[in-house]
Amino acid sequence: MAYTVKQLAELAGVSVRTLHYYDEKGLLKPESRNKSGYRYYGDEAVVRLQQIMFFRELGFNLEEIGNIISRPDFDVLKALQSHRILLTRKAERINHLLTTVDKTIKELKGEIKMQIKEFYEGFSDKQIEKYREEVRERWGEKTLQKSEQRVINMGKEKFVMVQAEGGKIFKDISDNMPKGFESPEVQELVARWREWLENFHQYSDEAVLELGRSYSEDARFAKYFRGIHENLPEFLTKAIQYYCSHKG
Repeated sequence: MAYTVKQLAELAGVSVRTLHYYDEKGLLKPESRNKSGYRYYGDEAVVRLQQIMFFRELGFNLEEIGNIISRPDFDVLKALQSHRILLTRKAERINHLLTTVDKTIKELKGEIKMQIKEFYEGFSDKQIEKYREEVRERWGEKTLQKSEQRVINMGKEKFVMVQAEGGKIFKDISDNMPKGFESPEVQELVARWREWLENFHQYSDEAVLELGRSYSEDARFAKYFRGIHENLPEFLTKAIQYYCSHKG
Protein backbone atom coordinates (compact mmCIF):
# COMPACT_ATOMS: atom_id res chain seq x y z
CA MET A 1 0.00 0.00 0.00
CA ALA A 2 1.19 3.49 -0.82
CA TYR A 3 0.84 6.41 1.57
CA THR A 4 1.14 10.10 0.86
CA VAL A 5 3.38 12.07 3.18
CA LYS A 6 0.27 13.52 4.85
CA GLN A 7 -1.28 10.09 5.38
CA LEU A 8 1.89 8.63 6.85
CA ALA A 9 2.34 11.65 9.11
CA GLU A 10 -1.21 11.28 10.46
CA LEU A 11 -0.80 7.52 10.98
CA ALA A 12 2.49 7.94 12.86
CA GLY A 13 1.49 11.05 14.79
CA VAL A 14 4.34 13.15 13.44
CA SER A 15 4.38 16.29 11.35
CA VAL A 16 4.74 16.43 7.59
CA ARG A 17 7.74 18.67 8.18
CA THR A 18 9.37 15.90 10.23
CA LEU A 19 9.01 13.43 7.35
CA HIS A 20 10.45 15.97 4.94
CA TYR A 21 13.39 16.44 7.31
CA TYR A 22 13.96 12.66 7.57
CA ASP A 23 13.96 12.55 3.77
CA GLU A 24 16.55 15.33 3.58
CA LYS A 25 18.74 13.50 6.12
CA GLY A 26 18.46 10.24 4.19
CA LEU A 27 16.75 8.50 7.10
CA LEU A 28 13.41 7.85 5.43
CA LYS A 29 13.25 8.10 1.67
CA PRO A 30 9.89 7.88 -0.14
CA GLU A 31 9.33 4.85 -2.32
CA SER A 32 8.39 7.04 -5.27
CA ARG A 33 7.41 10.53 -6.38
CA ASN A 34 4.86 11.54 -8.98
CA LYS A 35 5.41 14.10 -11.70
CA SER A 36 4.39 16.88 -9.34
CA GLY A 37 7.02 15.84 -6.80
CA TYR A 38 4.60 14.41 -4.23
CA ARG A 39 6.16 11.74 -2.02
CA TYR A 40 4.68 8.23 -1.68
CA TYR A 41 5.74 5.75 1.01
CA GLY A 42 5.35 1.98 1.04
CA ASP A 43 5.03 -0.60 3.82
CA GLU A 44 8.82 -0.82 4.21
CA ALA A 45 8.92 2.90 5.02
CA VAL A 46 6.21 2.38 7.65
CA VAL A 47 8.38 -0.17 9.46
CA ARG A 48 11.49 1.99 9.09
CA LEU A 49 9.66 5.01 10.51
CA GLN A 50 8.58 2.91 13.47
CA GLN A 51 12.22 2.01 14.13
CA ILE A 52 13.26 5.66 13.94
CA MET A 53 10.53 6.59 16.44
CA PHE A 54 11.50 3.75 18.79
CA PHE A 55 15.16 4.76 18.78
CA ARG A 56 14.19 8.43 19.32
CA GLU A 57 12.07 7.39 22.30
CA LEU A 58 15.07 5.54 23.73
CA GLY A 59 17.26 8.64 23.52
CA PHE A 60 19.28 8.12 20.33
CA ASN A 61 20.01 11.12 18.14
CA LEU A 62 19.29 11.08 14.41
CA GLU A 63 22.91 10.51 13.40
CA GLU A 64 23.14 7.45 15.64
CA ILE A 65 19.82 6.13 14.36
CA GLY A 66 20.91 6.53 10.76
CA ASN A 67 24.12 4.59 11.42
CA ILE A 68 22.20 1.79 13.15
CA ILE A 69 19.31 1.20 10.75
CA SER A 70 21.47 1.60 7.65
CA ARG A 71 23.85 -1.19 8.62
CA PRO A 72 23.68 -4.22 6.28
CA ASP A 73 23.24 -6.54 9.27
CA PHE A 74 20.41 -4.53 10.83
CA ASP A 75 17.64 -6.97 11.85
CA VAL A 76 14.20 -5.46 12.47
CA LEU A 77 12.99 -8.43 14.52
CA LYS A 78 16.02 -8.34 16.83
CA ALA A 79 15.66 -4.57 17.11
CA LEU A 80 12.02 -4.93 18.16
CA GLN A 81 12.95 -7.53 20.77
CA SER A 82 15.61 -5.17 22.10
CA HIS A 83 13.13 -2.27 22.09
CA ARG A 84 10.72 -4.33 24.15
CA ILE A 85 13.31 -5.02 26.83
CA LEU A 86 14.41 -1.38 27.03
CA LEU A 87 10.84 -0.04 27.00
CA THR A 88 9.90 -2.47 29.78
CA ARG A 89 12.76 -1.08 31.88
CA LYS A 90 11.63 2.44 31.05
CA ALA A 91 8.07 1.56 32.13
CA GLU A 92 9.41 0.25 35.43
CA ARG A 93 11.33 3.49 35.89
CA ILE A 94 8.21 5.56 35.16
CA ASN A 95 6.30 3.52 37.73
CA HIS A 96 9.01 4.37 40.28
CA LEU A 97 8.63 8.04 39.36
CA LEU A 98 4.86 7.86 39.73
CA THR A 99 5.31 6.33 43.18
CA THR A 100 7.66 9.16 44.13
CA VAL A 101 5.21 11.77 42.80
CA ASP A 102 2.40 10.21 44.86
CA LYS A 103 4.57 10.31 47.98
CA THR A 104 5.51 13.90 47.24
CA ILE A 105 1.85 14.91 46.97
CA LYS A 106 1.13 13.30 50.32
CA GLU A 107 4.20 15.02 51.80
CA LEU A 108 3.02 18.42 50.56
CA LYS A 109 -0.41 17.75 52.06
CA GLY A 110 1.22 16.91 55.37
CA GLU A 111 -0.03 13.33 55.27
CA ILE A 112 3.43 11.73 55.49
CA LYS A 113 7.02 12.72 56.24
CA MET A 114 9.46 11.63 53.55
CA GLN A 115 12.95 10.45 54.37
CA ILE A 116 15.92 11.80 52.42
CA LYS A 117 16.39 8.54 50.48
CA GLU A 118 12.79 8.69 49.28
CA PHE A 119 13.53 11.94 47.46
CA TYR A 120 15.75 9.96 45.10
CA GLU A 121 13.52 6.99 44.31
CA GLY A 122 12.97 6.34 40.64
CA PHE A 123 15.34 8.98 39.36
CA SER A 124 18.48 6.86 39.06
CA ASP A 125 17.71 3.71 41.03
CA LYS A 126 20.78 3.15 43.25
CA GLN A 127 23.03 5.70 41.58
CA ILE A 128 22.10 8.51 43.97
CA GLU A 129 22.97 6.34 46.97
CA LYS A 130 26.34 5.69 45.37
CA TYR A 131 26.75 9.41 44.90
CA ARG A 132 26.04 9.91 48.62
CA GLU A 133 28.77 7.40 49.43
CA GLU A 134 31.13 9.27 47.12
CA VAL A 135 30.40 12.59 48.85
CA ARG A 136 30.92 11.02 52.27
CA GLU A 137 34.24 9.45 51.23
CA ARG A 138 35.60 12.56 49.53
CA TRP A 139 34.25 15.45 51.63
CA GLY A 140 33.00 13.95 54.87
CA GLU A 141 29.74 13.32 56.67
CA LYS A 142 29.18 16.99 57.53
CA THR A 143 29.27 18.02 53.87
CA LEU A 144 26.80 15.24 53.02
CA GLN A 145 24.42 16.36 55.78
CA LYS A 146 24.54 19.99 54.61
CA SER A 147 23.92 18.90 51.03
CA GLU A 148 20.94 16.76 51.98
CA GLN A 149 19.53 19.55 54.13
CA ARG A 150 19.57 21.74 51.02
CA VAL A 151 17.58 19.06 49.22
CA ILE A 152 15.00 18.98 52.00
CA ASN A 153 14.80 22.78 52.18
CA MET A 154 14.25 23.24 48.45
CA GLY A 155 10.97 21.34 48.65
CA LYS A 156 9.74 18.37 46.67
CA GLU A 157 8.43 20.17 43.61
CA LYS A 158 11.65 22.08 43.11
CA PHE A 159 13.69 18.94 43.74
CA VAL A 160 11.88 17.14 40.91
CA MET A 161 12.57 20.11 38.63
CA VAL A 162 16.24 20.24 39.65
CA GLN A 163 16.69 16.53 38.97
CA ALA A 164 15.07 16.88 35.55
CA GLU A 165 17.28 19.87 34.78
CA GLY A 166 20.42 17.90 35.63
CA GLY A 167 19.34 14.99 33.45
CA LYS A 168 18.71 17.34 30.55
CA ILE A 169 22.12 18.99 30.92
CA PHE A 170 23.90 15.63 30.72
CA LYS A 171 21.73 14.54 27.77
CA ASP A 172 22.41 17.84 25.96
CA ILE A 173 26.14 17.42 26.52
CA SER A 174 25.88 13.91 25.11
CA ASP A 175 24.02 15.18 22.03
CA ASN A 176 26.75 17.79 21.43
CA MET A 177 29.69 15.42 21.77
CA PRO A 178 30.44 15.41 18.02
CA LYS A 179 31.27 19.14 18.30
CA GLY A 180 34.13 18.49 20.72
CA PHE A 181 34.56 19.06 24.46
CA GLU A 182 36.11 22.50 23.88
CA SER A 183 33.27 23.73 21.64
CA PRO A 184 31.26 26.79 22.77
CA GLU A 185 28.08 24.70 22.89
CA VAL A 186 29.55 22.09 25.22
CA GLN A 187 31.33 24.65 27.38
CA GLU A 188 28.10 26.60 27.83
CA LEU A 189 26.43 23.39 29.01
CA VAL A 190 29.30 22.69 31.43
CA ALA A 191 28.83 26.20 32.85
CA ARG A 192 25.15 25.36 33.36
CA TRP A 193 26.17 22.11 35.08
CA ARG A 194 28.51 24.09 37.36
CA GLU A 195 25.61 26.36 38.38
CA TRP A 196 23.34 23.35 38.78
CA LEU A 197 25.74 21.80 41.33
CA GLU A 198 25.11 24.72 43.67
CA ASN A 199 21.62 23.35 44.31
CA PHE A 200 23.27 20.67 46.42
CA HIS A 201 26.51 22.11 47.80
CA GLN A 202 28.90 25.06 47.47
CA TYR A 203 31.70 23.49 45.48
CA SER A 204 35.16 25.02 45.27
CA ASP A 205 36.94 25.08 41.92
CA GLU A 206 39.16 22.24 43.14
CA ALA A 207 36.14 20.18 44.16
CA VAL A 208 34.53 20.75 40.75
CA LEU A 209 37.69 19.55 39.01
CA GLU A 210 37.88 16.50 41.26
CA LEU A 211 34.23 15.70 40.65
CA GLY A 212 34.83 15.98 36.91
CA ARG A 213 37.69 13.49 37.10
CA SER A 214 35.61 11.08 39.13
CA TYR A 215 32.98 10.96 36.37
CA SER A 216 35.37 8.80 34.33
CA GLU A 217 37.73 7.40 36.97
CA ASP A 218 35.11 6.21 39.45
CA ALA A 219 33.38 3.07 38.18
CA ARG A 220 30.14 4.01 39.89
CA PHE A 221 29.82 7.35 38.10
CA ALA A 222 31.18 5.97 34.83
CA LYS A 223 28.55 3.24 34.73
CA TYR A 224 25.78 5.78 35.19
CA PHE A 225 27.02 8.09 32.44
CA ARG A 226 27.67 5.19 30.04
CA GLY A 227 23.95 4.57 30.33
CA ILE A 228 23.48 7.89 28.53
CA HIS A 229 26.34 7.45 26.04
CA GLU A 230 29.22 5.00 25.97
CA ASN A 231 31.87 7.73 25.72
CA LEU A 232 30.21 10.30 27.96
CA PRO A 233 32.30 9.71 31.16
CA GLU A 234 35.63 10.50 29.48
CA PHE A 235 34.10 13.31 27.47
CA LEU A 236 32.65 14.92 30.62
CA THR A 237 36.00 14.79 32.38
CA LYS A 238 37.76 16.49 29.47
CA ALA A 239 35.01 19.09 29.09
CA ILE A 240 35.08 19.95 32.81
CA GLN A 241 38.87 20.11 32.90
CA TYR A 242 38.83 22.43 29.89
CA TYR A 243 36.16 24.57 31.54
CA CYS A 244 38.12 24.87 34.80
CA SER A 245 41.34 25.84 33.02
CA HIS A 246 39.73 28.41 30.71
CA LYS A 247 37.06 30.08 32.80
CA GLY A 248 37.66 33.76 33.57
